[in-house]
Amino acid sequence: MSKFEKEFEVFFIEKKLKFLKNDRKQNGTPDFSFVMEGYNVVLFLHGCYWHGHNCKEWKLNNIGLSRQAVVARKDLQVRRYYMRQARTLYLRCWECSFNKNKEYQLDKIYDAIIGR
Repeated sequence: MSKFEKEFEVFFIEKKLKFLKNDRKQNGTPDFSFVMEGYNVVLFLHGCYWHGHNCKEWKLNNIGLSRQAVVARKDLQVRRYYMRQARTLYLRCWECSFNKNKEYQLDKIYDAIIGR
C-alpha cells in the first residue's frame, strides 16, 4: 500500500466510513469502495507516473510509454463502465492534486461519498 492510499484509509477510518479496499468483485478493482444507502461509490487513486497523468513531462522509453498507454486505456474503459451504472458514483483522485492540497481533496471526496 502506498502512502497515498494509506492517508485515505486513515481518513476514512477517522470518519467512521465502512469501506472495502481493492474489491476484486468490482470492475477495475477500485482502491476503495463504499456501499451507501441506495447507491455505491468507487474511488480510484491514480499515481501520476503509472497512469500517465499530464501534470509533468515524463521521460520514458518505448516500454514505459507502452505501459502507460495500456493503463490509460484500461482506466478509460473502467471510467466508461461506471458512468453507465445508475447507482454507482465513480470518483478519481490524482496523486499530484492530492499532494498539492490534501485537506481539500479528502474533504471533496468525503462530501461526494456522503452527500450524493
